[in-house]
Amino acid sequence: VATWNLQGASATTESKWNINVRQLVSGENAVDILAVQEAGSPPSTAVDTGRVIPSPGIPVRELIWNLSTNSKPQQVYIYFSAVDALGGRVNLALVSNRQADEVFVLSPVRQGGRPLLGIRIGNDAFFTAHAIAARNNDAPELVEEVYSFFRDSRDPVHQALNWMI
Repeated sequence: VATWNLQGASATTESKWNINVRQLVSGENAVDILAVQEAGSPPSTAVDTGRVIPSPGIPVRELIWNLSTNSKPQQVYIYFSAVDALGGRVNLALVSNRQADEVFVLSPVRQGGRPLLGIRIGNDAFFTAHAIAARNNDAPELVEEVYSFFRDSRDPVHQALNWMI
């Protein structure tokens, strides 16, 4: 598992996705899960799966991105949330070498804050978050929100999950 801030990747060139993200999720030392902040737009070569993901007014897309060739595909799943309605720069994404069993979207903990995006694979949940910067930092509350979500869940599967941000 790794995390990476793309600092607002651009869809026109995809360079940050094609260089930074591709290096982290492919090859011999690839990570299984990559949490991405400031994801910009997803790579234009990623294909929407059409999976409907319920969320609290925060759209989430599941995409498949082929990192190799059509004859020897190496596909990863991208879970992409366009949380930045204004500039599209500080969106969130999770990249996984396996399709998620479940996708989580937790609402922002403060006005002007960002939601949390998570996926479950088996008994493990992985989240990406982008805290508010500077003196109004909401990082502790984001951690508490995930903790409370699983602690207070009525679903015994959720209560037993291992999770990380």
